[in-house]
Amino acid sequence: MTVLAYLSVITSLLAPFLIGNVLGVDFFGKDSSIGLGLSLQAILGSFIAVYVYGYEKERKALVIFGYAVFFLSTGICYLVGKSLWLVLFWELSTISAFLLYIGGKWNDASIRSFVALVAAGGIGAFCFTFWIFSNDPRSGLFFLILGLLIKSAFFGVHFWLPEAHAGAPAHASAAYSGLLVNLPLVLFSKFALPLLPGTHYTTVLIPLAGIGVLWAGITALFSKEVKKSIAYSTVENMNFLWLSLLISAYWQSSEQESLRMLSKAFGVLFLISLVHHSISKTFQFLFFGYLTKLSGKSESDENTGIGRISGIPTFLAAIGTMSFLAIPGTTGFLSESTFIKLLSAVLEVTDTSAALVLPLLILVCTGLAVGAAAHLKLFLGLVLSRPRTNFEDHGKNTTINISLFLTGALILISPLIILSLTNYYAVRVDWLDFSWFRGIGILNVIGLVILLSVGLLGLRHKIKERKLWDCGGLFGGSEVAIASSALSDPLAAPLGRYFADEAGNSRLDKGFIKILLRILSSLKAKIRGADDESISVDLTYSSFTVLTILIVIIIVRLAEGDIWSQLLSYWAF
Repeated sequence: MTVLAYLSVITSLLAPFLIGNVLGVDFFGKDSSIGLGLSLQAILGSFIAVYVYGYEKERKALVIFGYAVFFLSTGICYLVGKSLWLVLFWELSTISAFLLYIGGKWNDASIRSFVALVAAGGIGAFCFTFWIFSNDPRSGLFFLILGLLIKSAFFGVHFWLPEAHAGAPAHASAAYSGLLVNLPLVLFSKFALPLLPGTHYTTVLIPLAGIGVLWAGITALFSKEVKKSIAYSTVENMNFLWLSLLISAYWQSSEQESLRMLSKAFGVLFLISLVHHSISKTFQFLFFGYLTKLSGKSESDENTGIGRISGIPTFLAAIGTMSFLAIPGTTGFLSESTFIKLLSAVLEVTDTSAALVLPLLILVCTGLAVGAAAHLKLFLGLVLSRPRTNFEDHGKNTTINISLFLTGALILISPLIILSLTNYYAVRVDWLDFSWFRGIGILNVIGLVILLSVGLLGLRHKIKERKLWDCGGLFGGSEVAIASSALSDPLAAPLGRYFADEAGNSRLDKGFIKILLRILSSLKAKIRGADDESISVDLTYSSFTVLTILIVIIIVRLAEGDIWSQLLSYWAF
């Protein structure tokens, strides 16, 4: 059964490429963003499928089959364009998420997670349906952008994403953050980006995206739950990707040649950052999610030192964090160094729009730095610190290590591929700085050699006698453990208290939820209490009902035309 499930996963990862080829999708030309999204899904999806085998103890085949449905439906969403098939398959990916949770027991956190995912899916489906059938192009564009913003956790409509990650299995969080949220961005670049000139969307959304990067980075630093901290980092990364896309759209029709060239360069930054986010965030959720599974606890301080008994080599565990710290040799370095390069290019432009964007980009730099500190905080507390409690030693999980090794290797290898492509095109176009990419490529290779040398030497080095920084007291237990909160608590009073409460919950998100509950109460909404799987099962049945209605609508729409006569004549021939 498990073998058949894995065969179905392989088929689901490859099928979108075959379908796209039949539909005439130009993966290496005008539809290159679709090709990139599907390629990331195929590679990272296979790594996630391997991870599931070591992560889940029960119902492995069912969970893996759920991924087959998830990958196939998400992949088809890239290809179907402006049609009801988009809504149908996007809802199908939401339903398949129910199978991803089925390997573990349902609890309050997992129920809230699934409810958040379904809620975002339902609102997005409404927006996309309005876009598809709207006769007014302006209102259709509005609902398209709104639906894509919600599905990608844009600042202001991001409230569902932290909850969706908090109670999800580690592999599901990796799939949501590393793969699923890429889809709205790619669809935006294909359907909305060409229509933005002459509208005010960019002037409104660019400041919100910049503020979102700063806000989410700070909130990630002060969040006390491991998965929520990485989830807020996802909100930060998504807003950074949106910012790159929106600036590209903002200047694509500029009268100034330098701004039009910057528009294309920010488009390249978007693609580079998309690769960085997908791979690095997948690694972080797989690694830290596995640590929380070992301990059975969600807060970072409760998991202090859990990495020491995980059986995962320290260098391997550090690759994701190093990428978000922009260490040379990783995808994060390539993404953020390119952003700094473009920031310096904006400084040289004498234009009012560039002067308005510049302060926002400086805020973004601050947000990226604080967001990187959030990853460092988790790594120092969970991996490098001594354990505070005696965790059960689960031994080495070879399958988990293989999956992390493959994902980590991709973090180190993909910059070489990206730099090879950029250097190839830089000599053929005038808006890519060949000398810059050549120099950054040399620096990246040097950094990669140093990283691999440190990693190999670390694996070969055996510690004969561990020396402690305890002034000769020989304290080697929990008394010298340093929790993750030790890095963020000094900033809690002057900064953190404005973004998170004492429990580490976002004040903004908490306030939004309170307002939402008050609205529901004023409408006399009755929320039935649920135990175990009742809410999730009800939501699944509801989603199936939505799918049934959509199928009926599609059949009716097809029946209105002469599609059936065309098919019959084709078969008769």
